[in-house]
Amino acid sequence: MEFFELSKLPVNLWRNGAGESREICCFPPDSGYFNWRASIASLASSGEFASFDDVDRAITLLEGGEVLLDGVGNSSHVLKRHQPFFFPGDKPVYAELTQGVMSMNFNLITQRSRCKARTYIADRTFTTLGTRGGIAYVLSGEWQFGDKLLRPDQGAWWEDGLHTVRLLQNTGTLLYSEITYL
Repeated sequence: MEFFELSKLPVNLWRNGAGESREICCFPPDSGYFNWRASIASLASSGEFASFDDVDRAITLLEGGEVLLDGVGNSSHVLKRHQPFFFPGDKPVYAELTQGVMSMNFNLITQRSRCKARTYIADRTFTTLGTRGGIAYVLSGEWQFGDKLLRPDQGAWWEDGLHTVRLLQNTGTLLYSEITYL
């Protein structure tokens, strides 16, 4: 299991100037392609998302104003705080900041032909499934990952195995994704 903290992730500015991203992990690492990749992005202005062939995306609004995604299928969708949304990543999607306020989003991209992701919001202790990978990001409260204590804006990712994730307070929320290979 590897751990990360939002404030320590390197920042990459987008070519279109509409935002920035912080890559958390990419599998396999250090290769020219990926099976899955996780990042946190700040959307500073409305604009088009980059499209990637044969990928699916999961996006979750972490902070800021709601975002209208136009072009997801034959309709649009409003991203609301802490509600994961899944859509094909190979279609053109335009993101509009509906309240004119920057948003911060958790993004998970999977290669459709190789793996799929499920994303949840957890509010109690749980054990991960024996999948081929996963990632967790603390939204509130204190969470125990093995011998490591994590607080908001911290997280962990893993390649496989069962892991118990323990909520240490009465309340807390955690964004959690599991990756299954096809």
